[in-house]
Amino acid sequence: MTQKTDVAYVAETDMKQAAPYLYPRFKPRNYDYSAFGGPRAGEPAIDMPLTDFSGKQVRLSGFRGKWVVLETASATCSMYTKNIPGMKELNREFPDVEFLVVYVREAHPGERLGQHQTFDDKKSAASLLKSRYQENRRILIDSLEGDMHRAYGSMPNIVYIVNPEGIVHYRCNWAIIDGVRKALMERDHLHTEENADMMKLWKDRSTWNSLRTMWTGGLLALWDFILAVPYMIRRHKEADKAYEQEGQLRT
Repeated sequence: MTQKTDVAYVAETDMKQAAPYLYPRFKPRNYDYSAFGGPRAGEPAIDMPLTDFSGKQVRLSGFRGKWVVLETASATCSMYTKNIPGMKELNREFPDVEFLVVYVREAHPGERLGQHQTFDDKKSAASLLKSRYQENRRILIDSLEGDMHRAYGSMPNIVYIVNPEGIVHYRCNWAIIDGVRKALMERDHLHTEENADMMKLWKDRSTWNSLRTMWTGGLLALWDFILAVPYMIRRHKEADKAYEQEGQLRT
């Protein structure tokens, strides 16, 4: 079961073209840390089809009239799993907001949980968010080939806030709780900061959480992650420097 959309995607960089979307093993080149495609703050959100666990198709336009926080996730992404407690707090603080999780490709596939071969694989992996991580937000599943994920920037743990008129209020290439909270508290103006610097990202990322999440993928996932750490740090620093100079990320 796959879905198609007529949305025209932003062209991917050569770095992203070097690896397939559904990569079998994690490598730093799977992502361009200095780029963030998709609609910016002030632009209309792209109306993408997603699927819930019952098989029902859900579109973002179905949430018009509500504030929506949309976070991308996978069972092997520790950047996502570290946010779960904080997102639960935000859910309690802002009961008028619809909090959604969109399940995308595995960030760190391995021998225990590999990259999805079918949509049913993806749906099964998405079910782990509730059973393994006690996720209580509504979970929607992207198409097998990641139609929504590609249209919204392709990074593993993106966050978007969409206002009741369907306009992007805030977005960030990596979901951080403080950024989401600030944007929800200050709804009278757009929030254009779209890069989470490395210090913000790593301050809440405990070693235990990272190891537990990587183990969901398996030893291969953990091994690939450990090997990639120096390269990820370098690329985060390069992205932070570029953002500091340009004031925005490349699309």
